[in-house]
Amino acid sequence: MNIDLLEPGAPPGLNVLVVAYYFPPMGLSGVQRTMKFVKYLPEFGWRPIVLTAGEMPYYATDESLMQELDPLVDTDYVRIVRTEESGAPASILAKKEGAALKLPSARYQRIRSKLLQTIYQPDSRIKWKTPALEMADRIFAEERIDAIYATAPPYTDFLIARELSKRHNVPFLMDYRDAWVGNPALNFYATPFHKAYARKLEDECLRGSSAITVISRTMKEVLLRDYPFLSHEDVTILPHGYDPEDLVAAASHVDRFRKPEKFRMTYGGAFYVGYPGRSPVPMLEAVKRAIETEPQLENDLEMVFAGIVHKDYARSIEKMGLNHLVTAMGYLPHREEVALLLASDVLWMIASDPFSTPGKLYEYLGTHKPILGLVMPGGHAEKILKDYGAAVTVAPKDVDAIADAILDLYHRWKKTLLPKNVNLPFVESFNRRSLSKELARQLGLMLGP
Repeated sequence: MNIDLLEPGAPPGLNVLVVAYYFPPMGLSGVQRTMKFVKYLPEFGWRPIVLTAGEMPYYATDESLMQELDPLVDTDYVRIVRTEESGAPASILAKKEGAALKLPSARYQRIRSKLLQTIYQPDSRIKWKTPALEMADRIFAEERIDAIYATAPPYTDFLIARELSKRHNVPFLMDYRDAWVGNPALNFYATPFHKAYARKLEDECLRGSSAITVISRTMKEVLLRDYPFLSHEDVTILPHGYDPEDLVAAASHVDRFRKPEKFRMTYGGAFYVGYPGRSPVPMLEAVKRAIETEPQLENDLEMVFAGIVHKDYARSIEKMGLNHLVTAMGYLPHREEVALLLASDVLWMIASDPFSTPGKLYEYLGTHKPILGLVMPGGHAEKILKDYGAAVTVAPKDVDAIADAILDLYHRWKKTLLPKNVNLPFVESFNRRSLSKELARQLGLMLGP
């Protein structure tokens, strides 16, 4: 963000307390939505004061995301406050590797996830609530807070915002990055009591909120179905997006990643065993099948994974005999990952349920690159890709159809005829700056006339 675009003098006059457990220098896509809102809100009259967790081990760290905010922090357009405690259940955390966490085995990950969701309600970050409220009360004593923005998961963020709203008589906005009770693919309830209690918490938060934003129409429909007291106007769709400044900054790194002699298919993001249905195995099986049909593909193809790949999937790659085709780059600083996307021929992604619209999808749109979407037919991700234009969509587990799509894109690559029919106005609707402007409008509406 160019701070020269802001009005000279004092920071904006309206303060919004941003309750966000996940925030840089944590990496991965879950933090980027909030971080980009914080980056752009000052352009639209709001000064974010971020309340976030203290330092703790995490699966990825990305200092470059903090560096984007440093000029705003230095000029007091943004303030970041961290609690001393993270509230993470350390006794059940994965093993540390330096400052990061080591991914556990698939079996341990499944058991741990269910155990945490059985012990802790609404989630394993509930222990952060007390230190977060204490720190927030200090912030309220020091600053005039006009509105509260809370983003989830973790859903503990919503409980904190609701309590602060009641204590200080300040309106709060609930921002859903994932559905809560209405998302059985993500959330586990050991007994009917657990689910009923979670529904009670969500009901109370929704009734106490002054605005609600969700990332997709499907998510909005689920909320309206499950909580009939909500009206259509109560829930605003505010999707994920891409930051044009990332694309400009990434341009200087693109040459580092170019490999024009290879047909490069890239996946930018993490593969966790704990996410049901989000597995690279069908794609890998399809690659193997495509090579059986067209042996030359084996010489031309490079499969790139930019992000965390669970060791179980790494073993799958080895067992399939595809190691020589796969380049696993690990987690890259965000703008380097964008440069890799720009240096690729086809980007691919998975959304195996009608809810999912992974953050990477919107970053993909910003690159204007061809996309292979392994997506649920009729789901929200499929609709976005069809509106995008330069995309091929297939069912996420249809190995034969995926293999056919790979071969079709490969043949087009050889003839330099990869799809370029990008719907530019549609892509522009996901510009992070425009989305932040809409968030600023929603925050303003909470204040009344």
